[in-house]
Amino acid sequence: MPTSDEAKIIDIMKKNFLHAYLATCDGMQPMVRPVSPIVQDCSNVWVSTMANSRKVDQMRANPRVSLAFVELPRGEKAATVIGQAREVIDPDEKRKVWDLAGFDLSVHFPEGPTSDLFSVFRIEVDKIEWRDQYVGGVKIYVPPDN
Repeated sequence: MPTSDEAKIIDIMKKNFLHAYLATCDGMQPMVRPVSPIVQDCSNVWVSTMANSRKVDQMRANPRVSLAFVELPRGEKAATVIGQAREVIDPDEKRKVWDLAGFDLSVHFPEGPTSDLFSVFRIEVDKIEWRDQYVGGVKIYVPPDN
């Protein structure tokens, strides 16, 4: 059972997965783009994408990433996941992630989770910087296994 902080973080991430931004590095240049992460809990967060996208090459070259979830319209609630992106190769895990998605992945991958274009990265969470209100500032969550 998640702690109350974990429950708040999960709620922020799940409610705002359509307002999330992934930061990778292209050499020495940070790159930020919108993504729709798949969130199970504070330790299980994935990013799916086209296998031929630039972010795949960037995460393979440098797995250090940040993934920010921001509540619209004012951004009062926010969570930034800091960690490393690890490519998911196992077809069973890719199917699991497919089934967890809070949106229809078949729009982008009509061949389903076995499509060669369906690429998934699991974000190994080092920490999550988050807030559920402006007052009180940013809090830090570190998964228990870190």
